Amino acid sequence: MQEISPFVVAAFRAVFGALLLTALARRTEPREAAPGPADRVQLLLLSLLGVVANQLLFISGLSRTTVTNTALLQATMPVFALLLAAAARVERPSLARILGVPLALSGALLLMNLAAVDFRSRTFSGDLMILVNGFFYSAYLVAARGILRRRAPIGVTAALFRYGAAPILLVALPDLLRFRPGEVSGAAWAALAAIVVFPTFLAYALNTWALARTGPTTAAVFIYLQPLVAGALGWSVLGERPGPRTGAAALLIFAGIALATWPGGRQPDARSGAGRPSR
Repeated sequence: MQEISPFVVAAFRAVFGALLLTALARRTEPREAAPGPADRVQLLLLSLLGVVANQLLFISGLSRTTVTNTALLQATMPVFALLLAAAARVERPSLARILGVPLALSGALLLMNLAAVDFRSRTFSGDLMILVNGFFYSAYLVAARGILRRRAPIGVTAALFRYGAAPILLVALPDLLRFRPGEVSGAAWAALAAIVVFPTFLAYALNTWALARTGPTTAAVFIYLQPLVAGALGWSVLGERPGPRTGAAALLIFAGIALATWPGGRQPDARSGAGRPSR
């Protein structure tokens, strides 16, 4: 993002993600029937939550904050998924999960240092975008369970990107008009290609495949591995130096998430079928 603006990155992810996922869906799910009107409406709404908001808020937030802050705030996503799944009666939370929610959220609040809130601070706006994105993506994980019981997961993912590409391109249009491809280095193009292939094409395809076979909280909980990887990379590649407050926030977030996702705590709602392995 030192060479390519965040919205241009999001536009590339949306367009090429849609192309790659559609090609994969046609190859792996050639007999999947076209969605009906009701499913199209649901796919559009899911696209706004899981693709449009996710792509725009995440990349914008990342450009305004640090890698470590981003990874830690993303780690609150399982907490949001737990709350939303309980509210939607997709999952019934255990006592351990209920106790873990405020613990993990306290870590996120500590990271943002709300006692000294300053909207002019260097990372606050980016931190807030990452946190809001986590809520929206958690809502997508919970809401997607219904259609994933009826339709093939790769086809659903491809449709979400096709529906989401146009809004993202519209938002990114001013930046795209100013974009000068000839001024971008080979290293930046390689990084952009990696972003399209790995955290877009492969990550979305695998996440939707997993979500079709488990509950939203379980699908979300694996994101807590990201701070370990991203923090180490931010330290070794970008020279970021997390301070004591970041370490304390990390302990609170991980303790809360560990408590909220303790094995055996997951109690799916029998009426919704959440957590029941699919074929």
